[in-house]
Amino acid sequence: MKYSTIGKSALVAVLLVGLSGCASPAPKPTPTPPKTQTQAEIEKEFYAIADASCAKAQKENIIERFDNQAPSVIIALARENAYRDYSAIYIDEKGKVQVIYELELTVCEPGYLISMMEEANHDNTGDYEHYVKKNKDGSFVWTQSRYSEEGSKLADTTYEVTDGLFTKSIPEDGIYTRSFEYGPISDADMQIFKDAIDAELERISE
Repeated sequence: MKYSTIGKSALVAVLLVGLSGCASPAPKPTPTPPKTQTQAEIEKEFYAIADASCAKAQKENIIERFDNQAPSVIIALARENAYRDYSAIYIDEKGKVQVIYELELTVCEPGYLISMMEEANHDNTGDYEHYVKKNKDGSFVWTQSRYSEEGSKLADTTYEVTDGLFTKSIPEDGIYTRSFEYGPISDADMQIFKDAIDAELERISE
């Protein structure tokens, strides 16, 4: 009888282990789907990024590098960093330097348009027509009216964003794609800048 009792206990233990091994796995929690932004929220986010990018460029300098025409570049200094009252130059792919007297920074274009529209008390039509769309990768498509040889037409520019700032602009034809670098200018680039301004002032004084 003693041996029989032990055998029965072992059998029950085996059955319990077998049953526990066949238990269904606990259901995995269903991930919460990302919140879908409204159009108003997308526009608010885009304009905040545009304002931050323009403000940083105007305060800390910016370099616009032309990806498809390397090493073409625009060097734009903050007003307080201007050299002899000049703040922007363009260097083409052959290294020729040109002083820029009036420059509309690419990162500031959306903000400029909105400001002008508000000052003119105009609606979103005609020369002020514009739209904003957000892509799945976090970039934005900015559409605004632009002038061409054929007249005014709507054109798209895709803005890539990193850490809340515009880091690249890609026009719909892709030709003048620009990458943006904010902050201090290298000593080499600053020397090129100064030499260009000195040469321009010498030319004007002749």
